[in-house]
Amino acid sequence: MSYFKFRASACLFIISLMLVLSACATSGGGTVTESGQSTALKTTSTGDEAATRTYESDKGTITLPEHPQRVVVAVDDYVGDVLALGITPVGAPDTVFDAPYYKKYLNGVANIGDSSALSLEKVITLKPDLIITYDEKAYENLKKIAPTVFIPYGKYQYKDRLMELGKVLNKEQEAKNCLADFATKIAEKKQALSDVIDSGKKIAIFEITGKELYLYGKSYGRGGAILYDELGLHAPEKVEKAAFEKGWASISIEALPEMLGDADYLMLGIRGDGTDQGKDILSKSVWKNLSAVKSGKVYQYSIDDFYFQDPIALTYQLELISDFLVSKK
Repeated sequence: MSYFKFRASACLFIISLMLVLSACATSGGGTVTESGQSTALKTTSTGDEAATRTYESDKGTITLPEHPQRVVVAVDDYVGDVLALGITPVGAPDTVFDAPYYKKYLNGVANIGDSSALSLEKVITLKPDLIITYDEKAYENLKKIAPTVFIPYGKYQYKDRLMELGKVLNKEQEAKNCLADFATKIAEKKQALSDVIDSGKKIAIFEITGKELYLYGKSYGRGGAILYDELGLHAPEKVEKAAFEKGWASISIEALPEMLGDADYLMLGIRGDGTDQGKDILSKSVWKNLSAVKSGKVYQYSIDDFYFQDPIALTYQLELISDFLVSKK
């Protein structure tokens, strides 16, 4: 090969290489390291290219759309947060469709199946530009479909979680506004319930399943965040010691008088598989002799109504809890 032919070939190769690199740099999709984590590639392109930004997740730095348009929330616990921020996801797990407070927000949202066994095929057909999850097993497959943010469940209390999702979705101001509105509602209810709160009366959350009995604290739904964090009520001392650090505690039927005997009010939940055991326990003297039961101060909540903790769910629960406490002063 002559010198001139070689030089011409080299120039063509360099130009081709520059074009490939330029295309990669403006694609907006980021690159993937050997560990599978996205690395930050910010684009300043204007035209048809979507603007992107980086987010520091628990799985490393990932590149996200500046303004996500097609969000799949792959776990039920985070759907309410996304809705509260003004975003309607294109896909969500089946359990959220049973919650009465979400129904008006979910028109047109696709059911992607149980959050523990998602239909990946369905997720793919939705063409998401962002996926949100806390499921470690699902994460590895979901991140192959679209940029996927992993936020561990229980890492944040509901306020901090909403703010974190505000960062993910570029809706931080909306998150602040939402929490401010909820704080106003809480203040109004605290005023209406001031005599109950100031009296030092105790309230406990008790749930019956097919095999187990549980106490709940602040962090596992069931109205705990409202009762204990927002309204400032307290559970009996033994309940707080048993359930508040972990968020829940399993107990025996024999322990009911010891754990719930000092409660002035009881929140009672009976899961679908606990119907028979619930009837049995509620017929026993160990239940009937509890102070709150004898005084008629028991509120039986719906599991669907009281499972989630987000501004939409908590606002709904706040009304029900307040009505109950006011009626049982």
